[in-house]
Amino acid sequence: MLKAVLVLFIIPILVSVILNIIYEKPPTDHGKGTMFDMIANRYDFINRALALNMDIGWRKRMIAEVTSQGSLFDASSRGQESVKVLDLATGTADVAILFAEAHRDTKTEGSTKRDLNILGIDPSINMITVGREKVASKKLSDEVVLELGDARNLQDLAENTFEAATMSFGIRNVPEKKHALCEIHRVLKKETESEVGAKFGILEFSEPGEDSGIMGAGARLFIRYVVPVLGAILSGAPREYMHLQNSIKEFPSPKEFAALMEGLKCGEDGNGSFRVDNLIQMNFGSVQLYLSTPIVKT
Repeated sequence: MLKAVLVLFIIPILVSVILNIIYEKPPTDHGKGTMFDMIANRYDFINRALALNMDIGWRKRMIAEVTSQGSLFDASSRGQESVKVLDLATGTADVAILFAEAHRDTKTEGSTKRDLNILGIDPSINMITVGREKVASKKLSDEVVLELGDARNLQDLAENTFEAATMSFGIRNVPEKKHALCEIHRVLKKETESEVGAKFGILEFSEPGEDSGIMGAGARLFIRYVVPVLGAILSGAPREYMHLQNSIKEFPSPKEFAALMEGLKCGEDGNGSFRVDNLIQMNFGSVQLYLSTPIVKT
């Protein structure tokens, strides 16, 4: 037991301290994508290893919630128009691909299923390149398009366009979070008295609180020390992967981030924000799924 604790926590803590001494603190602005350009070819492998392969389940849960268990694809209840989905910080297109596969696997009541158009945006060209290869290999190019872009600047996208949006483990890397969220708000269909608003799902890490019990404390230590050290070793980019330790620690608590979303003042008149419909805690409080609807206050 003592040996296991030593291997799992004590050694990574010591290595983390040494890495922080040797390397300069990484920049907090990874919205430009330069860090991810360096690790793009190993990104999927590192993700699976660090999350113990649980991240796929988290992403599938987000898609199920955002699509209302697949009813978003049903033409009998939503109309014939194609479903337009925006995946921010798409990376190597994990969520975009899972979304397209969920669409193909969904059996709808009635005669028809709506077509699906997914636009994945990411600031890292190398991540996009890997993602495009994955999309092509799964023969999903008709449904998924990946483009270089930044959540803080979606000026090429029209207002009130998308019925669903997702962002996985990306918002904490954006310094101007309010600006990015307002840009996303602008391009999503708003809820009105007669129209159903778009659904926006955000997956993000946070350190479990002090009240999260023994398992939460273990998850907190794992995220703070084990994940950055393993990421540094597996990626071969120690300085770059040290950002995990800092960005997760500095990210607002779930309650604070939900309040930030609901307190936004988007649009020219400042009446736009998100209503956080649900906040789902996963993995002993270290992963949150924020489910929201874009609204305009009157």
